[in-house]
Amino acid sequence: MTTTDGTAIATKGLVLRRAQARWYDLLAAVLTLGREGALRERLVELARLVPGEAVLDIGCGTGSLAIAAKRTVGGTGAVTGVDASPDMIALAAQKAARTDVDVTFRNAVAERLPFPDATFDAALATLMLHHLPGPVRRECVREARRVLKPGGRLLAVDFSAPSSRKRGLIGRLHRHGGVSVDAMVALLRESGMRVQETGSVGVSDLQYVLAVAPMAGEQPMPDDTIPVTRALPSLAAPRWIIPALVVAAVAAHLLLARRVAAHVTLSAAGLAAGLLLMTVVVLHLAGARRARKH
Repeated sequence: MTTTDGTAIATKGLVLRRAQARWYDLLAAVLTLGREGALRERLVELARLVPGEAVLDIGCGTGSLAIAAKRTVGGTGAVTGVDASPDMIALAAQKAARTDVDVTFRNAVAERLPFPDATFDAALATLMLHHLPGPVRRECVREARRVLKPGGRLLAVDFSAPSSRKRGLIGRLHRHGGVSVDAMVALLRESGMRVQETGSVGVSDLQYVLAVAPMAGEQPMPDDTIPVTRALPSLAAPRWIIPALVVAAVAAHLLLARRVAAHVTLSAAGLAAGLLLMTVVVLHLAGARRARKH
């Protein structure tokens, strides 16, 4: 694992600082209900990564996706992660060292990627386009296109455009807006890439677009060409989620009861009521899941 030290690089995009970076992974775990590992594996599959490929993770954050990508491309492949935040890069380097995964992390901005033309087989731009103003987004996509080899793939994933009518948990809690599928498709086509596939990721309101850099001499596809559209199945919540919530609720209640020992009877009644409410919620979620299956 190698890193590039440095201070913040000038960019017009949003840069997460130390306090935000420190809580980034925990927030991701909460917002995905513990499914962040499964989400990363799904993104690796959507990017169609195979052993031996060179991969670039643009806006890599704390490095989790880059590490997952490295495990897929193996020892004969290489993964590089870039981020404008030196604090994110430092955390990513620490995480890679702890997991003994060889990933290169560099402090760099998406609109000026420090790599020669045609360097990578695949590039990932996940949950980062919404951090960039419109003109910088276009520069980012053009740079991704530049560093991709002919036939290389770019996977863009982001929150759908904000809607007051229907938003998932991540979308409701996320404050930075989103980028619609149509906007991502337009950006990728404007850069000269061929859009192959679009669809929903299966977590909250996350959407993806997969595009391919043209081969030498290949004519660009017409803008009205309709890509394949898929709606991926929702990721199942880990089985430990509900038991963990119950344990946390009971632990919090017992802690409160200890502090107000004079009201033990009331506390016991409250505990029973809380467990009853939790049972109702679990039964409701189970019923909703069965209804979706039918």
